[in-house]
Amino acid sequence: MTLGRHRRRAGISLIEIVVVIAIMAVVLGIGVPSLAAIFDLQQRSAARELAMTYSFLVNEAAMRNVTFRIAYHLDENYYQIEVGDPDTLVFSDPESRAQFEAEKEERQHRFSERTEEQAAADKQDALDRFAGLTAPGFQTKVQLPSNSTFAWVYTPQYDSPQTPSEEPPENQEDAKVVYSYVFANGRAEYTSVRIVDATDPEDGYTVEVEPLSGKVSVESEVTEIGASMAWIPTDSPDIR
Repeated sequence: MTLGRHRRRAGISLIEIVVVIAIMAVVLGIGVPSLAAIFDLQQRSAARELAMTYSFLVNEAAMRNVTFRIAYHLDENYYQIEVGDPDTLVFSDPESRAQFEAEKEERQHRFSERTEEQAAADKQDALDRFAGLTAPGFQTKVQLPSNSTFAWVYTPQYDSPQTPSEEPPENQEDAKVVYSYVFANGRAEYTSVRIVDATDPEDGYTVEVEPLSGKVSVESEVTEIGASMAWIPTDSPDIR
């Protein structure tokens, strides 16, 4: 009799299985939202850190009399702060840049014949105008959280919002990099940056930098790029 009872108790009843499944369902139901909340918190933290960086740079640029450049490495999910000449020239749109470069090339050819080596040296000199900061008092290279990515970065220099490459480039030199500037007069270039969940591009935060007021905002809703600047009149006042 004792042996029979022992064998019957060694198994697992259907009720016990149902109870275990119910407990697992409750744990999963609690754990999944918590995990999503952690990811959301990380994205919000990354967006706020970027916003505070812009606010800091606006004041720091005026104090140091330098131009800061934020280099967004879209394919590698990080941005880096660089410093350069206070007289850095930044264009309001791609057409202005193309026109300036064409006129510059024409002037150079008019006065002298440049060799290929000189042209390469000029290009390298332009690249070297910005360099990594030394002991600036804040982190100069910031990696996004592992579950986050850039949806876009936009400034007036580009025709449209710049997004990561569809396929990761084979060479690191081909990785996509776009730039945003903070000038020595304490003004920032209009910039819109969207940081999203890598698995859900609709979920994320937008950092927007206004050039006139220097205000930096963080919004969870996807808004039209430049919407915060809609209050600026496009026509001159009617003087009578």
